[in-house]
Amino acid sequence: MERLNTRGRVLRIVAALVFGALTLAGTFWGDDTVFPFAPFRMFSTADDPNEPVLVLRTDGIDTTGRKFELNEDNAGVRRAEIEAQIDRFKADPALLHSVQESFAARNPGRPPLVEVDIVEVQHHLHNAQPTGEITEAVLARYRP
Repeated sequence: MERLNTRGRVLRIVAALVFGALTLAGTFWGDDTVFPFAPFRMFSTADDPNEPVLVLRTDGIDTTGRKFELNEDNAGVRRAEIEAQIDRFKADPALLHSVQESFAARNPGRPPLVEVDIVEVQHHLHNAQPTGEITEAVLARYRP
């Protein structure tokens, strides 16, 4: 086996020191955007045990008045996709037209949607245990 020459050893030591310094700095001042030089905060922190758990849901109402949840199967949209763009949908609910179109394309025999809502569901907690209280608030509403 060949041994590293002096230049190779120095480069490895410098790289290790730089990586170590970045990791140390990221631990104190970094966030998820500078991973792997900072820990994922979602795994290294805890929520307040008395704050509600927030879940977004996308609802549709068809021409018969039936209300149901829109999901990947019936509308081709995942909850994570909605959550990632919630600020855009709140600012411009007309963007939900694409969800309406996707539902129509996937369900040609079903009544069309007359409304698409993004609903924030809050599951209330006390000492990290569900209280049974659930509140809902519409964050964005699209009516064509």
